[in-house]
Amino acid sequence: MALRSARHLTSVYLVRQGSVLLLYRRGSRAIADSWVGIGGHVEPGELTDPTAAALRELDEEIGVTADHLTDLALRYVAVRDTGAEIRTTYYFTANLRPTAPLPTECTEGDLRWFELTTDPTQLDMPPTARLAFAHWLSTGRHDDALRLITVDADGRATGPL
Repeated sequence: MALRSARHLTSVYLVRQGSVLLLYRRGSRAIADSWVGIGGHVEPGELTDPTAAALRELDEEIGVTADHLTDLALRYVAVRDTGAEIRTTYYFTANLRPTAPLPTECTEGDLRWFELTTDPTQLDMPPTARLAFAHWLSTGRHDDALRLITVDADGRATGPL
């Protein structure tokens, strides 16, 4: 088995009034153009605090700060073997306060609000994002469990949610 590098990422599914905000990320060095939550790379000083990384990314990418949120929670930890690297993504959910300004722009791509009834199989998403988002829409948003996702180099889930 070849040695692999490691990459740590965060992603936040931001919810407001029955909709979830996704980003069509363009030009990423880690993934093809696709729908994802708001997030990005965990900085070296944040490796023991992915929540801090998620909050920093929300602020940098869409101007949302911790005081704009309620119920920020880590919901999924995904580990994906791409063949060249091991990617660990921390998937969070949070509610955007009704009084918070609505994010409208992101330098990383296009923002769009999707209804919570959206069929995630119809969205172009990276493998772990699709698994986390689909499970959260169907099951995870109804409980407080933290779940593990594992995906192999072919993009197949290798363990239960």
